[in-house]
Amino acid sequence: MEDYHRSALSFSSFRIYFVGSILAMNALRLGALAQGLLMWELTGSTLSLGSLAAAVAIPMMVVNVFGGVFADRYEARFLLGSSSLIGALLLVILGVLYMTNTVEPWHVFTVAIFSGLVAGADQPSRQSFFPSLVPKSAVKSAVTINGSLLASASVIAPTFGGILIAVTGLHIGFFVAALGWVAMLISTLFLPDRGIFSNTRSVISDLWIGFGFIKANRVILVLTLLAFSNMLMGFGWIAILPAYVDRFDGGAQEVGYMFSSAGVGALTGIIVSGSLSAGRFQGLVILAAAAAFSLIMLFVSYSEFLFLSMVLAAFAHFGNGLFNISSLVAVQIRVPENIRGRVMGVYAISQSIGVLGGLWAGFFADTFGIRVGMMVGPLILLVMILVITLTQSSVRNLHENP
Repeated sequence: MEDYHRSALSFSSFRIYFVGSILAMNALRLGALAQGLLMWELTGSTLSLGSLAAAVAIPMMVVNVFGGVFADRYEARFLLGSSSLIGALLLVILGVLYMTNTVEPWHVFTVAIFSGLVAGADQPSRQSFFPSLVPKSAVKSAVTINGSLLASASVIAPTFGGILIAVTGLHIGFFVAALGWVAMLISTLFLPDRGIFSNTRSVISDLWIGFGFIKANRVILVLTLLAFSNMLMGFGWIAILPAYVDRFDGGAQEVGYMFSSAGVGALTGIIVSGSLSAGRFQGLVILAAAAAFSLIMLFVSYSEFLFLSMVLAAFAHFGNGLFNISSLVAVQIRVPENIRGRVMGVYAISQSIGVLGGLWAGFFADTFGIRVGMMVGPLILLVMILVITLTQSSVRNLHENP
């Protein structure tokens, strides 16, 4: 039986990818934090925060699907480098507009739309590219480390960014974030090609290959749907975080602290997932982790103290980190290399949907209050997890080693 616990960092190409990606993920988090704070400063509306999230998510979802096709049709390394360059330019534009005192809400929305297009191309390219840098024996390690990049960025970037923005201004936050994307661009120049796996079919035909593979595999289908629902129902609160923290008379620093608390929990969950040998209990671990995330988020919504909210958010996102990596490893190990881009392009839509969750969370928060806006999604997700646990034995009895 093959050992799935070999370290991806023992391979030089993955180490180069790791360095560029950790700076890029910090840039992503810092840029999102700065855009949210800027929109709150300009409008003071939770609905605007949710709409901003939707402006990123909708184009991201569209490009996610086709981005997976392009990741198999064209060199993924080139796509990663191009998206990094455009991402850096967008942040510089917002920084200049803010610095010159000419920024308006429509500027932020426009940049958000283009940011969604960039992220939509980046995610499937990234998900299809990094497993090719290691042998299959190190895929679990690669998935864990890749997942930890965004989680660790959720710890570092918000705290650092909140303090940086509070001291120097929003424009500096945008410029520093742009540097992170430049670092990712440079790293792609030193990485090997993944190769091209599709160049004879139409784009639509290639697209349906990814959907068809997911549909034909019950485990992957259910895990994909659960990943979609987890992000859509559980992550809307991130988009309205400035409004949530405002309940406690907090500002940029407090938003950063809250974001980082969630990141600490997620990173810890990811680390535990990477070292956990769940064996035949893998399915139960995935379901229990998703349920823990939703349940604890209900308590976050009703918390009356910022420090308690930070602690609870850390525990909630521990469950989410454990769920995300455990389910992603289960999917990545079961996907053939020649269609990985197309399958993971579909799976990557779940990340976009998480951003889109801010739209309905912002609507409910604006209409019924912050608490209601935060609690509706987790309640729906808990019901869905219960139904899957009771009806889907293939997921409930999922083994770590396929």
